[in-house]
Amino acid sequence: MAEISVIIPVFNTEKYLGRCLDSVLGQTLGDIEVICVDDCSTDGSAALLAGRAAQDGRIKVIGLKENSGPSKARNSGIEAAEGKYVYFLDSDDWIDPDYLSQMLLKANETGRDVIINCNYVKEYDGTGKKEYSTRFGFLEDEAHAYDTATVELMFPPVLWARLYKRRYLIDNNIWFPDLRGGGEDNYFTTLAELPLEDIYVFRGPYYHYYQRDDSLAHLKTAGYDFIKSFRALYDELLSRGLPTEGIRLFYAGPLLIDSEEKFNYIKDFLQEIRPQVLSHQERYIALDLYLLEAVTSSADYADFLSRHNPNISIDFIRNRMRQTAKQ
Repeated sequence: MAEISVIIPVFNTEKYLGRCLDSVLGQTLGDIEVICVDDCSTDGSAALLAGRAAQDGRIKVIGLKENSGPSKARNSGIEAAEGKYVYFLDSDDWIDPDYLSQMLLKANETGRDVIINCNYVKEYDGTGKKEYSTRFGFLEDEAHAYDTATVELMFPPVLWARLYKRRYLIDNNIWFPDLRGGGEDNYFTTLAELPLEDIYVFRGPYYHYYQRDDSLAHLKTAGYDFIKSFRALYDELLSRGLPTEGIRLFYAGPLLIDSEEKFNYIKDFLQEIRPQVLSHQERYIALDLYLLEAVTSSADYADFLSRHNPNISIDFIRNRMRQTAKQ
């Protein structure tokens, strides 16, 4: 049994995939398995994976029968994993050579089910620009266990900063939602961590988070899927009897509300959580609260259109807020 199963969902990332695999296979920790789940790529990703698997027996390739999105790909990876721990890596990103060894060291030292390394660097497509992560309010140098509510508030719900004990995930029935389009990170990390009293956080080697305009997270159309993921998380927490207080239940994100169906879905959810949001406004930003007011104060979609641009994006909301501030 490998120490860590590295799960990499792959869809049309041939251009970046070799760099990602090189960073994983070059880890100082050699006792790993690398599970690459090809989500019906139409470029050369599948051939690249087959070639690399033939060269290194640590690579296992799973080919999905139909394009299903990252949630299905990651769930397939968890089902196939045999490692003591599970780590999720995006196929266009890469990690420092000692990243996994340091994660494993902290996990073994503490015996925790979840470990967070809060060090990462944003690498901007074609510019050479680098943006290093901040302290997020955590201690500068010391590793420390923080209560879960503090972690949920201060640190983004990114999968690739976490190492999970596989048995913990299986025993607690923690899987990605049957949704596609975005927001699955938030769903999974919150569902996995909310039952825990605290989470161990340290500052270790760097995760290199590649910023490209065509990635799923940067599409304006993904915002609606993020709201759907928040709704799914909210419903799942209620069904499990877990508290929804103390977590962020939505954010504006890059969002387009360009149909009555989307408007009604978002409005129903925002109306349901509105009391909780307003009771914990410190967990939300001005853009979130503006969207909450814009949607829930409209009687219907036609009324919404009469007062707001239907393409409610971050840029539009910012412009409206600037205009309001000048008046």
